[in-house]
Amino acid sequence: MKKTRLNIEFTYDFWVFGISSSVKFFKLAWAINKFLGLQLIRESDHLIVGKDAKTTAFGLFRWDTETGSVELFKNKSLDAERVYILPEFSHFDYLVKADYSLQSFSKEEILKELKDVECIEYIAALEVNNLKSKDNFLT
Repeated sequence: MKKTRLNIEFTYDFWVFGISSSVKFFKLAWAINKFLGLQLIRESDHLIVGKDAKTTAFGLFRWDTETGSVELFKNKSLDAERVYILPEFSHFDYLVKADYSLQSFSKEEILKELKDVECIEYIAALEVNNLKSKDNFLT
């Protein structure tokens, strides 16, 4: 019997920024909202199913517009275990995912604006195509 294999190619049309900050998750979302004029709202947890079929939950704030969305993730799982959305960047406390379709912002503008948020100690743009765990952002 001949087997057919289904290959799916995903498009990663978003930017990812890693954030180091010692403030609580909700306070960072509040500071970003206040400084950038966004309306990040707490959403139900972002769930990732691992290779062992275990589901892990990560905190998520989201702001949707007609043209795209901005999502703020807690990099470390909400469980007591040390599981990360991006294990290769476990030193980042939080991650921001912004769609390319946000036509009013460029990657550099978003990075520059986020650097000015006072409770963000360090921020860096991550190259999505080089991330080993980029599929963890797909919903």
